[in-house]
Amino acid sequence: MTEPAYRLINPQANRSFVFKWEPFDLTTRWHYHPEIELIYFIEGRTSGVIGEGFYQFEEGDLALLGPNFPHVLQEDKEFSRQHPGCEPFGLIIQFTEGFLGNDFLQKPELFAINQLLKKSRRGLRFAVDTIKKVSPVLLTMHTMNEPRKLLSLLEVLNTLSEAEDYKYLTPKDYVYDHTQDEDRMHSVNRYVYEHFSEKISIKDIGMIANMTESSFCRYFKSRTLKSFTKFLNEVRI
Repeated sequence: MTEPAYRLINPQANRSFVFKWEPFDLTTRWHYHPEIELIYFIEGRTSGVIGEGFYQFEEGDLALLGPNFPHVLQEDKEFSRQHPGCEPFGLIIQFTEGFLGNDFLQKPELFAINQLLKKSRRGLRFAVDTIKKVSPVLLTMHTMNEPRKLLSLLEVLNTLSEAEDYKYLTPKDYVYDHTQDEDRMHSVNRYVYEHFSEKISIKDIGMIANMTESSFCRYFKSRTLKSFTKFLNEVRI
C-alpha cells in the first residue's frame, strides 16, 4: 500500500471540535491527521483500512482512532450490491488532544479520559455493552446546542474510559511519522490563517507549497476534498 497522505481537517465555526452527522465519504484516500477521531456507524456497512489491518464495520459499531493514525473507510461492495442507492451513514467527531486547552486533560479528574486517549493510539473498537451505554447520547447529539454537544462528548469519553470490553486494532501504537507532505500542509494552513484578510492568489499559495498553480490545485483538493478558493472563503467567514 502507498504511504498515507496528510489530511487537513478544517475547523468548524463556533466549535472546538469537528462534528459530522452525514453519509460517510468513501472516496477519500488512505490518510492521517493529528486529530483523534471517534466514529459511530449508524446505517449501512463499510470496509476500512485501519493502521495495518482490514476491517468491516456494521451498524452500531464504534471506533476511536488516535492522532496520526492512518485510516480510510471504503465501499463494501457486497453491501452496495445488495442495497443499491443506500449510503452508509454515521457520526464522526474529530478533536485534538488539546482542544480544550493544553493542560485540560491533565486535570486529576480527567485521568481516565487521558489514559483512554493514550490507548487510542493503537485504535480501539468497542463491544456491544459499552456501545449501548453511549448510543443514546451519540444518536441525539446532532439535535443539541453547542455547549451540550461539548458536555455530551466529555460524557461519552468518560463512559468509554470506564469500558473493559474493547479490542485494539493494532498490536502496538501506530503513529505515522511527520513527512514533507504534512510540513507542506502545515505551511499552507499557517499562511492562510495569518493572511486571510489579504488577497491570496493561487500563485502566492503555490509558492508557499513549492508547487505550480495547477499542481497545487490538484494536491490541495486531494487532501481536503474541496478547492483552495472554497477553503479560503470558509476561513474568512
